[in-house]
Amino acid sequence: FQLGEQALLQSFLIGQPELRDMMHGQHMQQLRQRVIASYHLGPMDKAETQAYIEHRLVHVGWKGDPSIDAAAFELVYTLSGGIPRRINTICNRLLLAGYLQEKHAFGTDDVQAIAREIHEELGPETALASVAVARAREAATAPAAVLQDAGAVLARLREMDERIDQRLAPYREEQ
Repeated sequence: FQLGEQALLQSFLIGQPELRDMMHGQHMQQLRQRVIASYHLGPMDKAETQAYIEHRLVHVGWKGDPSIDAAAFELVYTLSGGIPRRINTICNRLLLAGYLQEKHAFGTDDVQAIAREIHEELGPETALASVAVARAREAATAPAAVLQDAGAVLARLREMDERIDQRLAPYREEQ
């Protein structure tokens, strides 16, 4: 993977907990030895979950319609355990159902109906169904240098997001 002092391949892996588990397998030892730094981003807390949902909605033009009450945000957090993939599953279904029913407000009854639907479709083995109550966020135990690197990565991702928004702005104005 090197030619002299030059690395031929540089990778930035972002994955779900299953990727971390897979990387710990014996068959991944050679790849794992080449990993310079890693960081595990734990689940979000209640406030972060709500901010995450609102952020994603704003990026697609949401202006408060449909409205989502505070208890619905809290239930999404409880059901998802603060894990973005699970939050996305719930919210995607919730918004689709709301669109089909022409709803302009969501409450806990709507979120519970979606959770039941997912549970019936995917069964009790699904990760979403297995989260019964919200988990306390794990205390960060990563070294300060790794946290600084993670902060730099997040800052870079935010810059990229802003540039994408700037490049897409003319197309949004045409619509």
